Amino acid sequence: MKSRQLEVFHAVYTKGTITEAAKHLNVSQPSVSKVLAHTESQLGFLLFSRFKGRLVPTSEAKIIFSKADKIHKGLNQLNLLTKNLSENPSGLIRLACTPTLGLDFVPTMVSSFSEISEGVKFETHTFHYDEILSHINEGSIDMGIAFEAIHGNDLHIKKIITGKFVVVASEKFSLPNRTLKLEDLKKVPFVNIEGPLSKKLSLFFRKKRFSPNIVTSTDSYFMASSFAEKGLAISVLDEISANSLCDKKNIWELEESPSIDIYIILPKKASRSVIEEKFLSYIDEQEYKINS
Repeated sequence: MKSRQLEVFHAVYTKGTITEAAKHLNVSQPSVSKVLAHTESQLGFLLFSRFKGRLVPTSEAKIIFSKADKIHKGLNQLNLLTKNLSENPSGLIRLACTPTLGLDFVPTMVSSFSEISEGVKFETHTFHYDEILSHINEGSIDMGIAFEAIHGNDLHIKKIITGKFVVVASEKFSLPNRTLKLEDLKKVPFVNIEGPLSKKLSLFFRKKRFSPNIVTSTDSYFMASSFAEKGLAISVLDEISANSLCDKKNIWELEESPSIDIYIILPKKASRSVIEEKFLSYIDEQEYKINS
């Protein structure tokens, strides 16, 4: 007996007539009669006999109903469970991001989503870009968030926000305006950052024929911003990292700055849970703004 046959049998047994069973199932009477007749034909015996306009269960039907009723209740509970999971999904999202995005941007995103998604849990990590790709390919994380991601054969990337470069400095340098041109920074000591955005920044400098006066280099945005605020040298950071690391008074706009994009990175072929799809939809619906 298939699930549809079970449903019709249960409805006819409990309601007593084809008419009431059809109303209960929200289908036509002929369709109920057809399914019931087909079921009896398959079984090789009658399930109901007619008596004074009602369908009376046969002894065989009574034996079947004792088992069918439990199965029917179980199916109803299963349907309710799947509906609840769809409307109120729960589960674990394993998310990684690059270190500076883990200071404020990603925690804000995770916290705001958690407020509207009861039951969701996050496992979060900070990795460098290549490590994020490796973990996604290994299946140890579900998704990553990083600057300037690149399409790959096994990866799907989607842009979620666009920012720009800014200058981080101490007031010691007496920079002329709150919006600076590169020519304003000639001979000013620079902290060079070796990171995911260094190629884009170097290309911008070459295009503008600007040679920074580099006095120290680091691969740490934390150290670069600290050097800048302490007056050792100025640094050029993406505005998201700058706003996470620095006081607003130490941030200057940079004229004609190239754009910087943040992407969410996903395994292309992997199936995603309901809660992961809800999180991705939530990100799509947000208009992320950079606090500047």
